[in-house]
Amino acid sequence: MDIKDIVAPFAVWKRAFEKPFTVRKPIDERPGAPRYRGFHINDADTCVGCGTCESICMNKAIDLVPVEGREPSAGDSGLRPRVDYGRCCWCALCVDVCPSGSLGMSNEYLWIDSDPDVFRYVPGVDPKPWDGSELGYRRAEGYRLLDMERVPMPELSHAEGVKSFLELVKGYSRDQAEREADRCVACGVCVASCPAHMDIPGYIKAVRDGDLERGLRLLYETNPFPEACGRICTRVCESACAIGSGGIPWPSAGSSATSRTRWSWPTTERPFPGRSPPRAERSPWSGPAPEGLPRPTTWPSWATR
Repeated sequence: MDIKDIVAPFAVWKRAFEKPFTVRKPIDERPGAPRYRGFHINDADTCVGCGTCESICMNKAIDLVPVEGREPSAGDSGLRPRVDYGRCCWCALCVDVCPSGSLGMSNEYLWIDSDPDVFRYVPGVDPKPWDGSELGYRRAEGYRLLDMERVPMPELSHAEGVKSFLELVKGYSRDQAEREADRCVACGVCVASCPAHMDIPGYIKAVRDGDLERGLRLLYETNPFPEACGRICTRVCESACAIGSGGIPWPSAGSSATSRTRWSWPTTERPFPGRSPPRAERSPWSGPAPEGLPRPTTWPSWATR
């Protein structure tokens, strides 16, 4: 063995008396990049609690929870997203899909605590140092995962409308209706605003799936007069539509129900949900029913004697 092999290990001790090159707390001097995807921020007043962020999260890191001081109202579920950083992968899909644009991400990434439960919080409700941060990730201008433009509803021109008693609203074709139904995020906020509490997301899904019979059954579950009510519908659901918080809302189910039920069956042959074979009992209605009212066979058993 060479003498150098014996002396070399002791030579490193001279480093102990030199100035160290290690910085004690380098993390304090390393802020995140301007568009870094850090901790979430949320404008709780702009958020409508639609749950689109919860639906798109692949890691199930977002839950919609009730928050103190916020009650459900027209167009607002009263719920707000809670983020679990034990699951979050910071992909920012929740930010990109948010219809209202209330959700964003700061460029802060340092959070130290011995309690793991604190890493579940409600952005915009639970105070955090990065609230109001101008830096971080936001959805790019003009970029949308959702289609915010409504498919135009075909209508007669006024010049043609004054010449007859035909309805001005011609209604969607099947292809148009299915394309428009693709815009719905099925949040259900519209259901609470509807005076009839129709299952609007379920009806829209039936339209998207091309299942008109199921769509009709959903309409008749809460409203026996869908055609009549559709013509006088005030479209309260449109004002509550989550898509409308950042774009053009989905057209009201009531106002367009008539046109969409005309795809497959003529009006006189439309299969009414719950129709039973003719019975011998007397009906409270005789003769043809006015347009929009159910025929005698649609009356429940208690309405006959």
